[in-house]
Amino acid sequence: TKLINGSPTINNKKWRVHEWLGANGMALVKNINANANNITKEIAVLKPTANLIVKNDNLLKYLQTLSAHELDVYLATLTQERQDYFSEHVSEYNSLSVKDRKNLYFTSPIDLASLQNYIKDIVNGSVSMSRLTKENSINQAERVLRIAQINNGLLHQKIDKKAFGRTYYEGVSVLSTRKELRMAFLGSSWEYDCKSCSTAWKMSFATDWHAQKKSRKLDVRHTFAAMMLYLEDKEAFFDAVILEVYNSLPTPEYKATIKEAMTALGFGAKLSLGTWRSDTGEENQSSLFEVFDRDTVLLKRFVECNLVQKFNSEQQTLSKFIVAKFSGDAQWQAEMAAEQQRKKVLQFSAAQKIVWLYQHAETIMMDMVRAEVKKSGNTVFANVHDAVVVRNQIPAKLLEKIELKVQVRSGVTYFAMGETGY
Repeated sequence: TKLINGSPTINNKKWRVHEWLGANGMALVKNINANANNITKEIAVLKPTANLIVKNDNLLKYLQTLSAHELDVYLATLTQERQDYFSEHVSEYNSLSVKDRKNLYFTSPIDLASLQNYIKDIVNGSVSMSRLTKENSINQAERVLRIAQINNGLLHQKIDKKAFGRTYYEGVSVLSTRKELRMAFLGSSWEYDCKSCSTAWKMSFATDWHAQKKSRKLDVRHTFAAMMLYLEDKEAFFDAVILEVYNSLPTPEYKATIKEAMTALGFGAKLSLGTWRSDTGEENQSSLFEVFDRDTVLLKRFVECNLVQKFNSEQQTLSKFIVAKFSGDAQWQAEMAAEQQRKKVLQFSAAQKIVWLYQHAETIMMDMVRAEVKKSGNTVFANVHDAVVVRNQIPAKLLEKIELKVQVRSGVTYFAMGETGY
């Protein structure tokens, strides 16, 4: 009764939220008693669907009351109640044909022992994180654990292909969880990510840009000196920026902040203080403001840093050239028009267009990497946008061969992979 008559409404009270969700195939709960109605007087039996995640704020508190043995038993035991609750997650997958499973889902093998140890570390306070992060991580970790226990150690993640080029997954997945949790449930593995991918991709257009300039006082290397330094000696680049922003020698924390800020610039963040107005007149806050924890002094130094300004200017030059170059591509124009119609916007901004183009290029390059990894017999555990997580370390010669193949086929000569073992 509360669900039907007392839940929130949308669209000027036209729909109850749960009613609208059900009508659009996204119901949070379903009634498994078809005879429940006012005439039969039978009670509805509501069962959660895979779309519903109930956050148990007391789970961490409860687990902390258990002894070491009791915690082991809790984590290892899949009760009927837990199985019933999480079975909805795998029922759709099990109902599909082999072909549809392959097309609609990506499956990651779960290291149950590693995941259970991670949960124990959180419960025992061995992991340094805030209380809220602990609660969220515990809830996500148990969800992955129970689904994997039901499904023979596998996590099936439903693919949601975004029009802007990247692939996401519905619900709890390798993308939606914290990196520490992801590495815990994947277990012993190796991650290979595309180094400076956005900058490397943009730099691949520099020669074409230079060739169409009437006046060529400087060669490509000198014209894009800041980007070249960033690609060829990132440590020197970061050291120089950190010195100007923090008046200090580099630390891991400073480096992480500057790295995040440079990534934001690559994706179109405004190199400015405070607010700025979009093409539609809407006032926006620079995302860099949040990167520097709202510290206006640090942000001001970053914005005024000569090396950062030059890097940003070079990026803008190439971004404008790339968008103009693709504007003459009929297929790209058609795809952009379809996406604008789908999102119900009149026109994408220049920043949105460059993100669209880059993310498609990123996917193409990483698909080449994944294909070569699979061909070598290695197992792909996870796909994370500009990275791939595999079971075994890729031999140095093979990695070099893969990088060269992507460089030749894509034209991105600075394409390179970073390696991290877990």
